This record gives sequence, structure tokens and C-alpha cells, in this order.
Amino acid sequence: MKGIILLVVGIVLLAAGVGGGWVAYKKYIAPPPESAEQAKGKKQPEPPPIYVRLAPFTVPAIGAERPEQLITFVIVLLVSNQSAESQVNDRMPRVMDTFLTTLYASIDEGEMINGSLVNVGGVKKRLQAACDRLLGNDVVKEVLVQTVLQRRF
Repeated sequence: MKGIILLVVGIVLLAAGVGGGWVAYKKYIAPPPESAEQAKGKKQPEPPPIYVRLAPFTVPAIGAERPEQLITFVIVLLVSNQSAESQVNDRMPRVMDTFLTTLYASIDEGEMINGSLVNVGGVKKRLQAACDRLLGNDVVKEVLVQTVLQRRF
């Protein structure tokens, strides 16, 4: 008889301990449930960035009498969404032509090269402006100049 009483008391104490632990967990450890107003106020996570890689551009820097160097650019466009990516891909020949024309113009005007180094910031600004004129202001977020390779003669 003593064994049964001890067993019942043990089960009651175990149940009380589990119940107390559950209450303490819900009150102090578990995050509070979100209300409907808080869920509306939360921003949805931003989708991953979409990059459009362009073919490399090779532009000669011509001096007074002859070409002095060849400059190769690897450019990637950061676009805002899938529709912007398809818009860039649909107009890719025009984008490539505009970029090549812009690079040649910046060399001709002397804005691309500072001494013997390429002014990457200036190139990015000119290419971004050309992109905005061609595709619109909200299509390309940023023009990324991934690699600049200069070969001197």
C-alpha cells in the first residue's frame, strides 16, 4: 500500500513540475505571438539581387600618334526585378552598343583615364546615365565594373 501511495505522489509531483516548466517557458522564454497589426507592419524579406552579365568590352586608348593601351572592362548590371532582367536581355544589342559608344566617348573626351589609370568611378557614372536614358530610371539599380584590365604597348 505504501508503494502505491508513493507512486501516486511521484506522478502528481512530476505532473506539477512539467506544468510549472511549461508555464515558465511560455512566459519567459518563448517569443510572444504576433498580432495582426504587427504582422502587417513587418516588411517582407527583400528578394535576392539579380545580376545581368555583359560580354567584355575592349576599348583602345589612342595617343597622339598610335594606340597606347587596350582597356578591357567586365561589366555586370544589378537590376531591380525579373521584368527588368527580361527588359535588359531583350534589348541587349542596344545596351552593348550604347555602352561601347559611351566608353569610346569617355576616352575621346579624356574623362576615362587619369594619367595612366582608369577612372572607374567616372566610367560607372557615365554608364549608369546611359542605362537610364536607354532603359529608364528604375530598371538598372547599379552598373558594376567587375574587372578592368589595361594592356600597355
